[in-house]
Amino acid sequence: MNEGHSAFLTLERIRNAWTDPAMRAALFQIWLNRDYTEYGKVIGRDMSLDKWTPSARMRLYIRKDITSKLWNYGAAPVAEAVPADPFDKLHIALNAEQIIGAAGSLPGQFQRPRDMAVAPDGSLYVADSRNHRIQHFAPDGSFIQAWGNFADVAAGEAPGGTFYEPWDVAVASDGSVFVSDTWNHRIQKFTADGRFLQMWGYFGQGETPDAFWGPRGLAIDARGRLYVADTGNKRIVIFEPDGTYVAQFGSAGLEAGQFDEPTGIAIAPDGLIYVADTWNQRVQVFSPDAEGKAFTPLRQWDIRGWYGQSLDNKPYLKVSPASGNVLVADPESNRILEFTPDGAFVRGWEAYQSQGDTVGLAAGLAVDAEGGVWVSDAANHRILHFTLP
Repeated sequence: MNEGHSAFLTLERIRNAWTDPAMRAALFQIWLNRDYTEYGKVIGRDMSLDKWTPSARMRLYIRKDITSKLWNYGAAPVAEAVPADPFDKLHIALNAEQIIGAAGSLPGQFQRPRDMAVAPDGSLYVADSRNHRIQHFAPDGSFIQAWGNFADVAAGEAPGGTFYEPWDVAVASDGSVFVSDTWNHRIQKFTADGRFLQMWGYFGQGETPDAFWGPRGLAIDARGRLYVADTGNKRIVIFEPDGTYVAQFGSAGLEAGQFDEPTGIAIAPDGLIYVADTWNQRVQVFSPDAEGKAFTPLRQWDIRGWYGQSLDNKPYLKVSPASGNVLVADPESNRILEFTPDGAFVRGWEAYQSQGDTVGLAAGLAVDAEGGVWVSDAANHRILHFTLP
């Protein structure tokens, strides 16, 4: 009996195989002995070993690095040269001349400090994220005050002055303090001494200007407008000091003007806006129009770093008022990278707490009027001050 050996298993083939004694016997030999001889006779095909083709031919491709571990076929891969880190050149090591803090919740202690801001009077504000508070220090590092405690708006009441992991703080020219209350998905505004003024924002996916998803970086321009890096919604949103919406720019993607996890944001004296486009591993620079409502991508440069997508690997950046250069944190590489405004690499430096004792996680930055740099070490729960040579 010859069925034409259809490529598909149909009801007709099953019925014919079941009712034909010869086919049943042939299939039994295949099942019992893996012997296709009788099957070949039934379908009229030579099923001897050298002509055995019961199915279509196929090819199997195996990577050379796999085969080299299994068989000695001379298939070992050629070792590829690891590209040199361009930031290793001009790399220096700096020891901190001042260290503040330790793990804890007492005044002057920290739990995962994030970004910081230097106020017009030279004092320093720190987003003490896991203590859910803001701490304020004098220019000499002495403790002034702290405010805030934990509340989760998703679980109930979270009045002004409560936080769920604040990640950034910005200070306006009049001393007003803005805080990104990251996991309450809102912005809060305070007086310089921590008195609550107002707040806006809720969890959302950008359907309105204040529908935030984990806002992080903050910056203030010469007009006093607040720029918010709405990290999860891949955009920058701009507000007047009273929370009135002004404009926004950015969307998800990798083209110029698009973002993937924007975190840090800084504004230079000339008005240019620098954004740490984290998962695209680049810094983008934007130029505002005369009204500050439209923003044009001006240039960008790559960062050989920011590799991980962990919750901690969220870089901040600042523009030095002394040099005009852009300082960029590379958190999980425990280093700071310095660039000219055009993106030319100047130098990189590893932050050391003391000789041979590196910073554990360079989470945030602040630059004082003299060009001194504060670095928050989130892993070791402290902040450190460095003077650049």
